[in-house]
Amino acid sequence: MTGSTSDPSAFYGSRGRLALAVAVSTLVVGALTLLVFLMRAGGDPGDAATWPITWELRSSDNGTLFQFWQDVAAGRALDWSFSPQVFVFPELLLSGAAFFAAGGSLYVYYVVVAMLNQVVLFLLLAALARHLWPEASPRAVTLRAGAGILPLLLLPLVGTTWVFSFHLAPTYYVGMYLALLAAPLLFLVRTLAVRVALVLAIGLTVASNPLTVLFAVPGALAVAIAVLVRSGRRSLALPALLVAAVGAIAVVGRLALGPLQGTGLLTYVDLERFRSRNDGLWPYWSFQMIDPAARVLLPLGALLAVGCLGAAVIAWVRLAGRTTDAGGRSFATLYFGLVPLGGLAATVIALITHQYYFWPVLVLPFVLVLLAVPVRAVEPVVVGGAAALLVLGVATGGVTNLASAGGYVGYRSAETRCLDEVVPGQVGFATFSDARRIGLPSATGIRLIPVTADLAPNLWLTNRAYALESGTFFYVNESGDERALDGDALRARFGRPDRVVACSEGQRLWIYDEPLTVGADE
Repeated sequence: MTGSTSDPSAFYGSRGRLALAVAVSTLVVGALTLLVFLMRAGGDPGDAATWPITWELRSSDNGTLFQFWQDVAAGRALDWSFSPQVFVFPELLLSGAAFFAAGGSLYVYYVVVAMLNQVVLFLLLAALARHLWPEASPRAVTLRAGAGILPLLLLPLVGTTWVFSFHLAPTYYVGMYLALLAAPLLFLVRTLAVRVALVLAIGLTVASNPLTVLFAVPGALAVAIAVLVRSGRRSLALPALLVAAVGAIAVVGRLALGPLQGTGLLTYVDLERFRSRNDGLWPYWSFQMIDPAARVLLPLGALLAVGCLGAAVIAWVRLAGRTTDAGGRSFATLYFGLVPLGGLAATVIALITHQYYFWPVLVLPFVLVLLAVPVRAVEPVVVGGAAALLVLGVATGGVTNLASAGGYVGYRSAETRCLDEVVPGQVGFATFSDARRIGLPSATGIRLIPVTADLAPNLWLTNRAYALESGTFFYVNESGDERALDGDALRARFGRPDRVVACSEGQRLWIYDEPLTVGADE
């Protein structure tokens, strides 16, 4: 270390080696993510293990940003509505990069998004490893980041429960995950330009993903109090300035993003809705999952979350009691240790707990524990993880699935095939849950405009400009995820259809010769 401070060439040589090591490791992480995705994409499309088909293509939420960029590429009018999580930064940018890299292919898009998300997560872990262990060699830094990323490669391969794959999806809070990991870097980096970039990035992410605040605040408050107790009020000046800058950017950004909200931030804060959600969470609280792997891994994640809380308590005692040096690792341990269970408690207080928020509670602890393993154990952990990836790939059938991964590209459900055959390339209407999952994989360019069961335009997570467009058919699905379109209301408003075609039992196409506009009377 002495030579690195006195010899500039040695210093820049070390930085160059670190940059090269991180760049090579990033490529490896991207390639491994591609393999994991394709291992899951192959096999029986009806099997829950093929989550790229059964979840990513099935979920209307996952296709939201793809459809946004599809509208951009097609030159359509843009009047998009999102949820309180507006997914603009960084999700929209990452999805845009994936869309154009995939040439507009829905199937390739999901693969590229997964790779980009994983790569950015890895780079943040490498940055944390570099600043929390400044004395570490470039090799040690990349190995530690590799250890941290292992669960994010292994869990989607082992388990089929959605929470294991949220970090690979376009719209399941990946911005929040990135901001939670990046927050300590605000106080660890020393370069002004990097710090300004972090303030901007975290502020814009919070503006887009306000849920981040609930998970970050418990740890951030604990760190602020520890600094105050240990070093006095003056020591809080710079942290307070940085947090204020992030907050100001978040508020201004939120005001700018306001028109994109389909509903307000306080919509979900409702006691009755909170109670009903808790009833639906019972399979998660009790870990009674259909997936056998989840029955082991989810409780393990909960235990690790408790372990993170224990580490935070120890860090607090040492910091407040001044029994340890006030290094970055101590404060980072206090902050990160409170993110899983402290964040969960904050969602309970805010009455908005949801299974979609469980990634920081049940998956992030795996990452944090492996990122912090003792230096002597880092290399064995990475080697063991690589071996586990290979063994699990064979044991779960993933390696053999690679040969049939082509079945994922171009996959169309029976419903989509029916519409492609009966109304090829036309515009129609369907419920919110059906519109994207059936329309986006269409081989003929079918577009489905989301409407409510009572034939009003659905303005949630969609382009509101669609409400003014005309269509020639309605997809009436009595077996869908929400109440089917009302046949009596259809006849009363538009008359009898010119044709009715049954795709299957309870799934029919009401086809009209003249174009109709659902939003005409709105």
